[in-house]
Formats: sequence, structure tokens, C-alpha cells
Amino acid sequence: MPMDKKLKSLNIDYSLLMDLRIDYAFKIFAEGNPNSLISLLNAIFANKKIRRIIKSIIIKNPYLDKKSNEDKLSILDIRAELDDGTTILIEMHMYGLGELKAKTIRSWARAYGEELEVGQSYVSQPPTITIAFTNGAVEPIENCENAKTKNQKIHRLCMIMDCEDFAVFTNAMELHYIDMKAFAEAVNATDSISNTEEAMFAKWLSVITEKEINNKTLIENACKEEEEIQMAVTALQRQSEDKIIRQAYQRRKDEIYFYNKERADDRRLLEQAEAKIAEKDAALADKDLLIAKLQSQLNNQQ
Repeated sequence: MPMDKKLKSLNIDYSLLMDLRIDYAFKIFAEGNPNSLISLLNAIFANKKIRRIIKSIIIKNPYLDKKSNEDKLSILDIRAELDDGTTILIEMHMYGLGELKAKTIRSWARAYGEELEVGQSYVSQPPTITIAFTNGAVEPIENCENAKTKNQKIHRLCMIMDCEDFAVFTNAMELHYIDMKAFAEAVNATDSISNTEEAMFAKWLSVITEKEINNKTLIENACKEEEEIQMAVTALQRQSEDKIIRQAYQRRKDEIYFYNKERADDRRLLEQAEAKIAEKDAALADKDLLIAKLQSQLNNQQ
């Protein structure tokens, strides 16, 4: 919704804003601002031309019940229910992308399985929708046969479909994967958010990925153009100034930093080990080649 052009710009200190890519920050923000969450979800669905308009939402317990003592506990960032009974699962992922597809499918299956009550018809069960914001590609774009545009790289929608004619088999499952890193790179490369995704969705992503957007004017313009975006940024400013929230946020941010650092160190050590093995293999190959050459010369002399 466009705002009054006479409205003054927000005085935003970007250094103080919490990073919404951090799961704790996003959880606090979304739970405290349901109208902003509704606006974000509507923008996500509109970006894939899904005819679904959310007007109300109920935030629910983010824990998915364990089926046994041995079962692995699943905790979502946001678990919500729409007025038609549809379940929405939302997660922020700054690491662990290698397991993400399996994790999101498992969370979807558990949530979908929980919803059916005794005596309820299977066909009456509302769908479950999973939305995963990722700091990188779930799968390299070159591995996707139908991935021809940046649109598909930034926002991928996966459903159960017929393999021959690609008709949707059921609307029970929607998996949305949103690559925040790809979006920020596209915006910085063009210095514009208008050429990436659907307008409102792009404006929302610019707020979520603010820490990676070089030109902050793009975010300020989004605030001037959309009342919902300005309200969201104002709320984020207010929550970022709360000392208790800030301390918890910083602890979680540090956890993610050290986790990623450890993984990076592990990858570096692995690469070094693989390089040494490759050097030894090359040396052995050269040795075998030399022995073969000498053997050939010896045979010729005989």
C-alpha cells in the first residue's frame, strides 16, 4: 500500500538492526508482528502466482511432537495456522544446507501427519506449506534441468507433480526455498530490486537481507513506497533496541558464527588432506610411468 509522499523517511541506524536471517531474530519479529508476517507470506505466494490471500493467522507451538523417545525432536522457527486450517512452517537457515531438503520434507511430513484427527476424512485435511529461507542454494542451479531463470534460483517452489505432463498431483505439499544470498547478489549487481522478483516480495527480501544489501537507499525507498514495509522496519528497530532481546540475539548470532567457522575449518583441512593425497597419487603415477619406461628400454636392449 503506497504511503503519503509527504511522510518523512525513517532515521534508520542499520548497524543496530538485528539480522532477520538469524533464526532467533526472525522468530521474535514474526511472532511480535503478525500483520507483517501476513504481508510477507502473501508476497511469497504472489511471487509464484498462487491465488491465496491470507487475512488472519494464528501462531502455534513450534515443536513437532516426537513419535517415540528415540525420535529426533524438531523445532521450527515459526509454525502457524491460517483461517482455512492450512499449516505454515517457516525456517531460517544460515547453515546446514546439505541436509536441508531432507529436513524440510521430514518436518512437512510430521506436521501433515499430526493434523488428521480421529474420524476425519483424509481428503478433508488442509495442506501443509513449508517455507525455508536459505543463505545459499539448496541445490546448484546447474543441476536443475528446468532452471533457466534467476527467478527459479532465488525462489524455488516444489510440489508433488506428474512426471510426464507436470500436472500438480496434490496441493497437500508446497515447499518454498528462498535463496537470500542469490537475491542479495542480484540486487548488488544491478543496484536495483525491481529486476529480481515480484515487487512486494523483492521489497520484503531487501529488508530480510539488509545486512548484505550495499545500497541502503533501496530499503529506504521501499519504506516510503509501502506502509507495510515501513511498519515492519519500525517494529524491527524497536525490537532491536530491547536489551533482553538483543542479548539473546547476540548469543544466537555467535553460535551460528562459530558453527560456520568450525565447518569452514573442517572443509579447509579436508581440502588440504585431499591436495596431499592428490600430490602423492601424482608422484606414484610418475614413478610407475618411469618404471614402465625403464622396463621398456631394458626389453629393447635385450
